Amino acid sequence: MKEKFEDNTFSLIKALHHTKIAMDYFDDLAKNYEYGAKQIMLNYASRCKWVIDNIRHRLPQEAVNEIDSDIRDALFLDAIEDKVIHFSDSQKAQLEDLIDLMASGQLIEITDNKNPQ
Repeated sequence: MKEKFEDNTFSLIKALHHTKIAMDYFDDLAKNYEYGAKQIMLNYASRCKWVIDNIRHRLPQEAVNEIDSDIRDALFLDAIEDKVIHFSDSQKAQLEDLIDLMASGQLIEITDNKNPQ
C-alpha cells in the first residue's frame, strides 16, 4: 500500500505545477523531432506524468481536485510570466495591485484611452 501524503501545501502545488510545465514542453519538443530524439522527449514527458500521477494517488481527493485545478493551465501562467518579466517595476506593481483587487472579488474595468467607445 502506498504511503498517503497529507500535504497539499504551496510547495507541493508549485512542484507539481513546474513538473506539468516540463511535461508540456517535452511533449511540444517531441513534435519537432523524428525517431530517436522524439522518443527521448516523449520518455521525459512520460516520466513527468509518472511523478504527477504518483503524487496525486497519494493525496486525499479534495487535495487532488485542488491541485488538478491549479496545474490544468500550466503553460497559460508560464506565457503570462514570459510577458511580465519585461515589465518595468511600476508596471509589475500595477499588475500586482490589479491581481489583488481581482482576487478579492473586485470588478475591474479597463478603458482604452486611445480608442474610446
